[in-house]
Amino acid sequence: MAANRNPLSRIRLVYRRSPTILKCVLLGMLLVCTLALTALRISLQDAKEKTEDLREQAVALEQENLELERSISQLGTVQSVTELAGKLLGLVDPDTVIFQPE
Repeated sequence: MAANRNPLSRIRLVYRRSPTILKCVLLGMLLVCTLALTALRISLQDAKEKTEDLREQAVALEQENLELERSISQLGTVQSVTELAGKLLGLVDPDTVIFQPE
């Protein structure tokens, strides 16, 4: 009958109270983890804001790029050369009559 005994029946579980220092260390680690998580959330929010700002800048630059491409495509035309000569150099067609105030 001794062979039928469970070997685990001889093991006794002893519960001890954890030392105060261990509790303090665990509480400190929990506090550090909480602060680190908060800092990461703030950093993530800043990164999202910067990303949104950069996207807005990219859209504005794409629009400006389209306008510049349109203006480059019109540079070779007679009309654009005439406009540039009039605006930049003050030139006019020979048939144009200009009235100047006195």
